[in-house]
Amino acid sequence: MAISKAQWQQVEDELAGSWVNVAFSYQGVELLIRRERRNESTTVLAVYLDGVIKGAWMCQVKDLPADAPSILPKVWVIKSMARYKRKSIVDIEKIWGKRRAKKEYPDLHSRIEYLVPYFSKASVLCRQFKKLEGLELTKAQCLSEPVVS
Repeated sequence: MAISKAQWQQVEDELAGSWVNVAFSYQGVELLIRRERRNESTTVLAVYLDGVIKGAWMCQVKDLPADAPSILPKVWVIKSMARYKRKSIVDIEKIWGKRRAKKEYPDLHSRIEYLVPYFSKASVLCRQFKKLEGLELTKAQCLSEPVVS
């Protein structure tokens, strides 16, 4: 059953709260969402796949291990960072020149993409999860409450 627009709003409101315990089912995998502390003053929404977050799965998108679920890039955050710092790029281009720098360092301006199971905000998580076809809401506080129209 597809999640309605009103239900998405209720789920987003619930995910924005302090105590989060929401579960989805997607392609036979249970996605459990919990609010966890990132550091002393910051919390994030963690996405567990069948109750597990493996450290080996937090890697570059192109280097996913064999045991990683195929849905991982769809349900976790894909972050990116520059391969070289801005200052290093400027220094290399100053030494070699722009043309020679491209020849010597073909990946000078490229980026590295990696997966992270932590969402910063509920709206970001909901925006990504709304795109998933066949996603089912299985556990949430808003499911037990009557829907007010």
